[in-house]
Amino acid sequence: LNSFYTIFLDEKDSLAADGGLAITHITLIVGCAMPLWVTQIVNVTDESNVLVHLLPFVGVLVLGIGDSAGAIAGIKFGSHPWPGGSSRTFEGSLCMFVSMFALLCLVGFDDLFKGGTILAIVTLLEASTIQIDNLCLPLAGISLVVLLAA
Repeated sequence: LNSFYTIFLDEKDSLAADGGLAITHITLIVGCAMPLWVTQIVNVTDESNVLVHLLPFVGVLVLGIGDSAGAIAGIKFGSHPWPGGSSRTFEGSLCMFVSMFALLCLVGFDDLFKGGTILAIVTLLEASTIQIDNLCLPLAGISLVVLLAA
């Protein structure tokens, strides 16, 4: 069981291979749930603002769709890394943005300009961050949605 589990560890979880705590998996769950918590805390009542409808889904959209698609495309097709020594690739970032934007189009999101702007900024943040992106990306997405909805 342990050998099966260790193939899913990344460089941030190197201590988990020796019996430590794997924080990437925990932050993934927290990152997906955080927008739901913020939605409940903020208790936005302006239903006419379409960005309010995006807020609860930011974590799943960014991590479940975008980050996953970007990682797969970056590993499979990525050949142009971002400057600065990043392991992320332009192809992975492009796939991340396109997959998230396509989902917004498929669900009939009304304000594609604001939604696309949020997704573009989050995609650029993902390409440049060396932190735990499972927390950084949903926090950025939440912040941008709240700022643009105000």
